[in-house]
Formats: sequence, C-alpha cells, structure tokens
Amino acid sequence: MTYARARRYLGIASVGFWVILSAVALLTNLPTTLFPLPELDPSASAQRVLILIGAYILLSLPFDLLGGYVLPHRFSRPAPAFPAYIIGWLRGVLVQGIIMFAVGMLLITAGKQSGSLFLVAVIAGIVMLGLLALQIWIAWLSGGFKVIKPDLSAYAKVLKRWNLELPEDIAVFKGNDIGFVGALVGLPGLEKLVLPAHWLEKLNEEQLAAQIVRRIGAVQRGGRERGVYLALAWNLIGFYIAGSLAGTEAVTNARGLFTTVLYFNLWSFLGLLVLPSFSRPGVYQVDRFAKKAGIPHDVLDQVVIDLDKLQDDEPARSRLVETIFHPIPSVENRLEHLAHKGTGGWGSWHGARMALFLSWACLGCLSRAVHCNVGRPELWAMLPGD
Repeated sequence: MTYARARRYLGIASVGFWVILSAVALLTNLPTTLFPLPELDPSASAQRVLILIGAYILLSLPFDLLGGYVLPHRFSRPAPAFPAYIIGWLRGVLVQGIIMFAVGMLLITAGKQSGSLFLVAVIAGIVMLGLLALQIWIAWLSGGFKVIKPDLSAYAKVLKRWNLELPEDIAVFKGNDIGFVGALVGLPGLEKLVLPAHWLEKLNEEQLAAQIVRRIGAVQRGGRERGVYLALAWNLIGFYIAGSLAGTEAVTNARGLFTTVLYFNLWSFLGLLVLPSFSRPGVYQVDRFAKKAGIPHDVLDQVVIDLDKLQDDEPARSRLVETIFHPIPSVENRLEHLAHKGTGGWGSWHGARMALFLSWACLGCLSRAVHCNVGRPELWAMLPGD
C-alpha cells in the first residue's frame, strides 16, 4: 500500500466516523439526552460548549495520531518525534478549540438575544470573514511556524523575464511538514502570499518563480476570489439549513447548537463530494495562466511533479477516485491539460478546502478530518493544495 492510499483510507475512516456519529446522534436525539433541560445562564452554556469541544478533540485524537505520527513514520516520511508531535498537536487543538469556544458562545448569545436564525447566520458569516482576515495569524499560532525574511530578489528577476512583478506582500513560513504549501490569505482584494521556506531549498529559482506566477494568476483571473465566495456561500447556506432543521431552539442554547452542528456535519460531507468539481478547474486555470505567461514547458511540468512528491506522491489516480476525493487534479491530468490548448475553465481555486477552514465558524467537525490534513496541525488553517 502506498502512503497516498493509506492517507485516503484514513480520511475515509475519519470523515465516515463523524458522518455516522452525527447521523446516529440525530436519530437517537442525543442532544436532548445529553442536555435534557436548556441552560439558564451563560456559565452553564460555557460549560456545555466546553464539553462539546472537549469531546470533539478526544474523539479526533486517534485519527490525528494515525495521520500525523503513525503513517508518516510507517512510510518513512519526514515527521517529528512523538513528544514534539504531541506538543504541536496540543498547540493546534488549543488554538482551534479557543476559536470554536468563542464562536459557540457568540452564536448562543446572539440566538438568545435575537431569536432570529437569519441574524445568527449573518454573524456566522461575519466570523468567517474574520477567519479569512486573520488566517495568517491563526496558521502561525496553530502551526508553530517561524517567519523568516529571505532575499527574494533572484525570484523577482526571473519574474521580470516573464513580464511580471514579485508581489510586495509576501511572508515565508518555516515549519516541519513538507506538505505545507502556504496560501493566498486575507480578504479578496487584500491578498497576502505565504510561501513555505522549504520550497526555497527544494525548488530552483525558475520553479519557485513558477509557483509564484500561478498564485498571481489565481488573483488576476479571479479564481481565488471565486473560491472564497463559493466557500462562504456553501457554509452559510448549510448553516442556515442546519439551524432550520434543528427547530425552534436552533442556536439559542447548547442543545440547539449541538443539533445544528450535527446537521451541519452532514452538509459538510455533501460539500466534500460536490465542491471538488468546482475547485479542479481553478487549478487548471492557474496552470494555463503560468504557461501563457511564458514559463518554459519543462519548468512548469517539473515543478508540478516535484511538489506532488512532497505531498502524497500520487502522480496518477482513477477518474472515480479523483472525482470523489480530490479537489486537486493528479499530476497526470495536469500535465495532460497543459499539453493541450484551453483556458483552464473558470473554477473556484481551492474553494473546497477553503470551505473546510471557514467551517470553524460553524463548529464543523470535518475541517481537519479529511485525508490531506488529518493529524497535521501545520495544515489545519492552510490546507494543502497545488
């Protein structure tokens, strides 16, 4: 069995666990069994929200250990020693737990005060915008990155050969997970480019410049903006539907919040099946942008191949597997697409994985259960991509 396949099976088990647990909990009316009477004061609400978040952390722990420690060691992938891994894991769950606790209390308070699910959903949307604006800081805190300031002038010179300018707002994060690829972070129109430090060591100047060009293309061609809006819309619609199904309590107390989260988990699972089909064309589009910018064919092909090796190292996969599980096309499909003419479509770049990060605002349990980031705290706020 390959590392990629082992991670995929783990992701299926992890996501399946939360989906089945959510469905069974709804069918057996677990929220009412756990909290038979609505709480009367904020301190009781806080205690119950803490119970829910604590249960989420503990139930995730076995999958996290497998994904972040056992599998990398089993397949001789770079991974920290066990004490270092646990420290990093605790840091990641602490950051996410604090954010989820604050969100839970905010939603319950807003629900009690207003009695309006629509208003609470609007507040959840505002929280998502806040997560977007603070994504770089959340990733830095939860991943334990070091920020370095290398000389990027050599890459600027390469970009000039292709009539492009190096973005002014760049941060370079140094971490331990070779699957970390950085991101475009921030609100649409205010993007900041985050690069992983290990790319400066493992990629030559043209290859790294090619990756920067691709992200310039994600902004200029609107793929990143569409990905963000798709993620926001999907989560907002799902949260409102979940709250409607939860009934009159919705998010006015911990029991209603718990019920809403269970329904939202089922909605998030649907997103795992639907949203990748919108994300893959976004990857093709930025690949085509880079090719049109004048990047040599061999350089672009090689960087696609090399970066896949740093992640799951699965250059080819069946159409069915890719359709269901992967918002990032395989190396084989990307190279084939680059070899032919076309615009690359108008996909929503990274919309599927952005929806997972933003689901923190809805207390979704699938955000770090998927195969690409389960057990890997450095990737929880900036999920891996192309």
